[in-house]
Amino acid sequence: MITSIRILIAPANLQRGSRWGDYFFARSLQKGFEAEGCATRIVARDMWYEDLRENEADIYLRGFGGFEPIAGRPSLIWIISHPGNIQLDELKAYDHIFCATTNRRPLAQAIGRFNVTSMLQATDPDIMKPHENPVRSDLLFVGINRRGGRPSLAHALGAGYDVDLYGSGWADHSEYGQWFKSDLIPNEDLGLHYAGARAVLNDHWRDMRLTGYISNRVFDVLACGVPLVSDTIKGLPADIAPFVYTWSDTDSFRSAVDAARNEGPEKRSKRLFMSEKVRSEHSFQARARQIVQKVHEIIG
Repeated sequence: MITSIRILIAPANLQRGSRWGDYFFARSLQKGFEAEGCATRIVARDMWYEDLRENEADIYLRGFGGFEPIAGRPSLIWIISHPGNIQLDELKAYDHIFCATTNRRPLAQAIGRFNVTSMLQATDPDIMKPHENPVRSDLLFVGINRRGGRPSLAHALGAGYDVDLYGSGWADHSEYGQWFKSDLIPNEDLGLHYAGARAVLNDHWRDMRLTGYISNRVFDVLACGVPLVSDTIKGLPADIAPFVYTWSDTDSFRSAVDAARNEGPEKRSKRLFMSEKVRSEHSFQARARQIVQKVHEIIG
């Protein structure tokens, strides 16, 4: 009988991981498990193979780096990002694979269709929701300055827009430093910022975009009832797609921003209704429930 689940994350230790998105993702998933009556603990890389307890299953949040499943313990993996870095031999060691894309076919053909489930990323409805007194902005971008650049910012600059920019690595940037506001928005305040924007900008890593691994920002922003302007990504669910304005170049970016800023009352009303659906159907509790059910199937 499984009585608890370890959530494994890639940072070297929890102290370093406290600034990683994976850590906050795990925190919200932990709340979801606990709401389902399942005890949970978050474990960073330094403790992956330590303090092993009986009647416990492992769910690994796969971004960077790989965990080797431990014999005798139910082991599941949730591929949430960087699918291009994953080797098939790594996945074959798991009892089950969740992939954060609607297109599970490539993995299912390689691993076995009963061993792979599509399970998109999620949102925390305690944080991501419409707020009465949000932090107001016009165009908002929250994200680090990372290798490969941020196309959202490049197109915003090319289109002549101003952006409220939050994230590390931007303060002294030659092009985008003019927009810089702060290195960090505390995770518990992030929904206040999303909810107050006329539109939020988003872009994906290339391998995620091409394989349909949808970022959690998509669900977070929609849960706040705010328009999202994002790069074109495969596999957006049909109910969500009408509420995401997509672009592929500067001209389509400009059109997407203008459409997001000028939504009519009917579209805004539908968006708020959709935000309720996202907070329910794409919550971390809904994902935790699915994981627990799969663990019971495995041990059964």
